[in-house]
Amino acid sequence: MKSLQTRLWQFMALPVWQCAHAERLPYAPEPAPVVADVRLVIGQGHQLPATLLNDLLIALEGVQPDIQEETAWLAAGCPDARIVLGFNLTEPAGQLNWQGSLPLSALQKRELWSCLCSLNTGH
Repeated sequence: MKSLQTRLWQFMALPVWQCAHAERLPYAPEPAPVVADVRLVIGQGHQLPATLLNDLLIALEGVQPDIQEETAWLAAGCPDARIVLGFNLTEPAGQLNWQGSLPLSALQKRELWSCLCSLNTGH
């Protein structure tokens, strides 16, 4: 079933089942999207410097982030996560917890670490 059909079945309190091979059944319920703990969205053609990625791993207490290019993230419907950070994006996105451009200025670094601290203590 497509998402509208799934919602209708749920609204009518009918059981909604999951299919391991949804491609074989075109009207099977869509699987629930996987929600990452941390998602890093990076503008096309850009890469995170290794030192920044290492610092983020330390700040995120070892949680391995899901790194996506901006076009893939948009094509996937802007999948959510507990923490979503954007770097060098072509346009601002409302679902991001923080957005900046590389290389990070001193002000951007303070904003990013402040955001990470508040998100880690808030959850």
